[in-house]
Amino acid sequence: MQREHAHRSATHPSHSKKSSASGDSTTGEPGAIPWKKFSGRISYSSCNEDSRSELKALHIAPGKRVFCITAGGGRVLNLLHDRPQEVVAVDVNPTQNYLLELKIAAMRALDYEPYLAFLGVRPARDRLKVYKNLRPELSHAAGAYFDAHPQIVRRGALFQGSLERFLVHVARVSHVVRPIWLNRLFKFDDIAKQRHFLDGWNTRAWRFVGEMLCRRSFLELFSKDPGFWRFVPPEVPLHRRIFDLMHEYLRNHLARDSHLLQLVFFARYIYEPAMPIYLLPGSYERIREALKTTKITIVTAPAAAALADIPDGTFDAYSIADVSSYLSEADFGTFMDEIMRTARADARLCSRGIFVHRPLPPEHVHRVHRDHNLERKLAFDDLAMVHEFVVGKLQ
Repeated sequence: MQREHAHRSATHPSHSKKSSASGDSTTGEPGAIPWKKFSGRISYSSCNEDSRSELKALHIAPGKRVFCITAGGGRVLNLLHDRPQEVVAVDVNPTQNYLLELKIAAMRALDYEPYLAFLGVRPARDRLKVYKNLRPELSHAAGAYFDAHPQIVRRGALFQGSLERFLVHVARVSHVVRPIWLNRLFKFDDIAKQRHFLDGWNTRAWRFVGEMLCRRSFLELFSKDPGFWRFVPPEVPLHRRIFDLMHEYLRNHLARDSHLLQLVFFARYIYEPAMPIYLLPGSYERIREALKTTKITIVTAPAAAALADIPDGTFDAYSIADVSSYLSEADFGTFMDEIMRTARADARLCSRGIFVHRPLPPEHVHRVHRDHNLERKLAFDDLAMVHEFVVGKLQ
């Protein structure tokens, strides 16, 4: 009975009402993201963050209930690794939730290697045939979306988001400039040797190209991410900051161990042992088993509006990614109000910010008992490289 209920929840999303202070740009408040402009596309299709950070921060375990931002869906599946009782996955963009539905339906139906082929990690000729078999397991809205966009399925849905398609251009430019060097960089299995290699890699020409690809104007034109650098002070040279963070990361971590860097420089996964958690062979079966018992509810709504329909004291953990970057000040305050209201005793929060994390609302600063040591460690090790964390226990 539990499996049947979880199946319905995962494939027939709930739809919470939108409130005027929950991230809906119709409020007209300064600083709100016009999210409706981006709701017809898949913005993120892979898992560009390092969900190991969330697993370390949130202490998920059987019996726990988790609130999670959907994004590319990989974060939701990764959190199932520790087998919570329930995950409520929320996104204001319905297409992100459709993608999660597709990934869940495919995981239920396919063994490991066919799953990788269907999503696009490995070559396949019959993705649309596989999709036809999965189609009855999707909600009407999700099925209609993929029926109207068969190229997403045919090309491998994992790499068809706006960000992932933007990274195709980044990879092409990078390989025009330093093809041999990039191939060598991702072959190292010794950090000392990689560090020595980097000393001769950071030339003026490479830095010029790298910084050009990271300029605000270039990112705005091609990535079309409305919140990526929103709270980075204008006096901070974004292009230099990104470039320097990448090189600092590479001096302390192997390039091939970052699935994000694989996407940045190759637009695909070239070293499968470093793929996101749910795509690894051992984790895949564990997560697939968790789908039989973990209740998954998918909600299309602004984050605060989704929480407004939840009873007090419901959740043990909140994985909210960098959603705060997309909210106005008032909306962020409302969102934090709802988090505090719906949190169980000693619930945990993991929030990300691009380069800097916006300050918590003053009335909530004392209610988040932050683990600054863990925040620094996650910022240092997280393969996404660009995040500052707020991690702690809610009081």
